[in-house]
Amino acid sequence: MNRLQEIENRLAEIREMLENDEKRGDTKFSDLEKEVRELKEEKAEIEARQRMLENNKEQKEDRTLIEQSHQGEQRQVIEPTDEQREAFQNYLETREIDGGALKTDSGFVVIPEQVVTEIMKLKEMEFNLDQYVTVKSVGYGSGKYPVIRQSEVAALPEVAELEENPKLAVKPFYNLGYDIKTYRGYFLVSREAIEDAAVNVLAELMTWMARTIASTRNAAIVKAIKEGTPGEEGKTLKLQTIQASGIDGIKDAVNLNLKPNYEHNVAIVSQTAFAELDKMKDNEGNYLLQKDVKEPTQKRLLGAQVVVLPDEMLGEKPGKTIIIGNLKDAIVLFDRSQYQAAWTNYMQYGEALMVAVRQDVRILDERSAIVIDFGGGAGVEG
Repeated sequence: MNRLQEIENRLAEIREMLENDEKRGDTKFSDLEKEVRELKEEKAEIEARQRMLENNKEQKEDRTLIEQSHQGEQRQVIEPTDEQREAFQNYLETREIDGGALKTDSGFVVIPEQVVTEIMKLKEMEFNLDQYVTVKSVGYGSGKYPVIRQSEVAALPEVAELEENPKLAVKPFYNLGYDIKTYRGYFLVSREAIEDAAVNVLAELMTWMARTIASTRNAAIVKAIKEGTPGEEGKTLKLQTIQASGIDGIKDAVNLNLKPNYEHNVAIVSQTAFAELDKMKDNEGNYLLQKDVKEPTQKRLLGAQVVVLPDEMLGEKPGKTIIIGNLKDAIVLFDRSQYQAAWTNYMQYGEALMVAVRQDVRILDERSAIVIDFGGGAGVEG
C-alpha cells in the first residue's frame, strides 16, 4: 500500500470517528482536526511531486561523477540526465537557448524542475528558518489562500436530535491574501572562467542558489516577525511583544500567552540572547535552559526547542529577544516555486548570471507565537 492510499484510508477513519462517538472514544476533536490538516498537506505535497515526475518522464537517476581538476584536486561534476537539464547546462555555458526544451518568462530562462529539486536538497544543508514555518506552493503572483487559525478552532456545541444546526461563533477559516515579490541577484562568472578554468557553471550555480534561497527566506521571515504583515480586511497582523524581567517574567510570558503545545513550539534567539539565557538560574540553582532528552546537543526553553541565530540576522541591535511559539501556525511562506536565470552585462567588465526568486511571507495566526523582550526594550521590535 502506497502512502497516498494510507492517507486516504486514515482520512476515512477520521471521518467515521467524527461521526461516531463510540469510535472516537476519548480522542479530542482538535487532535483529529489537526491530523486531518497535516494529512491533507502531506497529500498535496505527494501529488505535487507526482505531477513533477510526470512532466519529466524521461528523467533518469541522478549521478555524480568525480574527476580530477588541473590542480589535481577532486571536484564534483553533475552529469546532465535529461533533455531539459542538459539544455539548461548548455544555456549556462553558451548563452544559447536550445529549441523548446527550456521555458522562458519575461526574458528569463525558467530553471527546470529537476535542477530546482537538487538545489532545494542542497539548501537543506544551510541554516533554514523555513523548516519551522508553514510553506505553501502557489501557482500565481497574487491571490488568496484559505487557511485555518488554530487559536480560533472551538469545540462543537451539543445539539438535540433533529434540532437546527447552530451557527458557530468563531470562523476558523479565512482567506489570507498573498502578493508574490521578486528577489534578484547576480551570480558572478565570466566566459573566460568557463572556458579557461573548466568551471562547472551548473554545480556552482546550484550551490550559490541554495545558499541564496536560504538567506532570502530567512530575511523575509525575520522581517515579517519584526514588522508584521497585511492580514484580512486591511489589518496589519503582528506578533505580540511582551516585556519580561528575569526567569519568572519569562515563565509568565510563556505560560500565560501560549498554548502548551510543546511538540511544535520553538524558541528563536540571537547569539547575544542565548548567551544571557544560558547563564540564567532559579533560586534553587537550576538552569532555565535544559538539555533535550532526545538530542543532547539541543537545548529547550520551557519545553520549546531553542534555535540560535547569528546576531546579524536580527539586525544591528539583536538585543535580548526570544521569538517563541508554534511558528508553523503563526507564519506561512508562499513559494512561487519558479526560479529564473538570465545572463546580463556586469559593469561592462564581464558577464554575470542574474537569478530571480519569488515568494511572500505572511503572519498566519498572530496568537500562536509571541516576542519576549527581556532586555529593556531593545531587539526585534527595532
